[in-house]
Amino acid sequence: MAIFLLTDFFKILQMKTVIKYLIILLIMMFPQLIIAQNSAKIKPILTADSLKSGNAKDILTSFFQLAFNKLTGPSKELNFTSNPFAILLKSDPDLAIERSYYKYRALRKTNFSFGIKLDTSYRFNGFSSGIRYALIDKRDSSTSKLLFENLRNDSLANEVNELQKELVEYAIKNYPVIADRKKFIAKTNDLLNRNIPFEKLDTAIQRVVRQVIGADEDAYPHIITLVRQNPGSNIFVEQRKQYTIYRDEIKNALLWTIGVSDTTYKDEFIFSNILINTELVKGFGKPKPGSNWEFNIKAAVNFIDDKLNKGRDLKRTLLNFEPGVNWVIRNKRNDHSFLELKFSGSYLHNFNTLYAKERRDSLTLNTTIRVRIISDIWIPLEIKYDPKSGNVFGFLNVRANFKALGNLTKELL
Repeated sequence: MAIFLLTDFFKILQMKTVIKYLIILLIMMFPQLIIAQNSAKIKPILTADSLKSGNAKDILTSFFQLAFNKLTGPSKELNFTSNPFAILLKSDPDLAIERSYYKYRALRKTNFSFGIKLDTSYRFNGFSSGIRYALIDKRDSSTSKLLFENLRNDSLANEVNELQKELVEYAIKNYPVIADRKKFIAKTNDLLNRNIPFEKLDTAIQRVVRQVIGADEDAYPHIITLVRQNPGSNIFVEQRKQYTIYRDEIKNALLWTIGVSDTTYKDEFIFSNILINTELVKGFGKPKPGSNWEFNIKAAVNFIDDKLNKGRDLKRTLLNFEPGVNWVIRNKRNDHSFLELKFSGSYLHNFNTLYAKERRDSLTLNTTIRVRIISDIWIPLEIKYDPKSGNVFGFLNVRANFKALGNLTKELL
C-alpha cells in the first residue's frame, strides 16, 4: 500500500502561511544582509566551502541554514541552524580573516539549532532545539593540516614562487623606467596566471625564463622539463592539475559529529523527546571529474514519552541505525554539487513494551534525491520503503544555506 502525502504540500500555497514563512525567512537572513552591507571592509577568507556536498552541509553547516523539513508529512518543522562564529561575524565583520578563521575553529565546529514543529494543518506543535559538535572535521580547508602541508611542500609551486622572485628582480635591475617595468611584470602574468603555451608567450619573457632557470638548473627541475621538453605546455595549467589532486583529498576527508536535540510539548515547556545522535561522512574511491562517492552513517538513541504510562515521561527508548552511500554529481566547470542520490537502509529497535501492531525491530530502504535549485537552495526528497508492509513514505524538504561573507567568500582552489 503506497502512502504518499504529497497532496498535503499544496496547503503551503495558502496565502497566510506563505506570508508567515516569508517573514521568518527574512528574519533568518537578517545576519547575512547585515554582513553583506559591510562587505567593503572585509578581507576575504580562503575557503573551499562550495566543494562540500549538500549532504555534508546538512550534517555541519558553515554559516547559516534555514530548513523546512517534512513538508509533506504529518509532523513538519521549520528549523534554523548556525554556529557561534557566524554570530560573531555578524557583530564584527573584521573577524573575516584567515587568522581568526583558524583561531575560532572550535566555534565553527559547533552548530546550534532551534525551530518550531507544525501539525498537518500547520498549527504550532512544539519547539525544538539542538547542539552538534564535530569531533573530526577534515573537510574544512581553512584548517586542514593535510592541505596546508601539501601546498607548502608542492615542489612545482615552490619553483614557481622562486621564479617569480627572480623575474621581479630582473625587472627592477633591467627596467629603471617604472612604466617599462610594469609592462614586463604584466607579461609575466601570462606565464604564471594564464593558460598560454610557453612557446606562444612574448619572446622576451621566454628568453629571460630560459636565462633564469639555466643559471641554476637544480632549483627548477619541473619547470626545465616543461620548458625544454614540452614547450607547448603551460605552468599555470600544470599547477591547477596538482591543486585538483589536493582538492579531491578534501572531498574524501572525514567528518564526524555528535549531537543532542529535543522537542517540547505544544502546551507546556517540557521535553516530549530527547535525541542523542552521531553522524559520519567519508569519501571513498578516487573522485572523477563530475562526481564522487561518500559513505554516510547515522546512529541515534531517542528517548520519548511512553503513552502507556500516565503523565509525561521519557521512558520509551528507540535505537536507529542508518548506513548508506551518497553519490555526488558535480558541475565539471566549477566542481559544485548540483545533484545527489543517497541510498541507505534504516534499522529501528524498540527496547520497551510494544504498542498494538508495533514491531520490536523494523527495517526500511531509503533514497534521498537532493537537487540544487539556485546558489545554495536545495530540495531533498526522502523516500522510505518498508519491505514487510509494502508501504512507501515520501517527505519533501527544503534547505537554504547562507554564506556569511556574501560575495567576498573566495574559493581556495
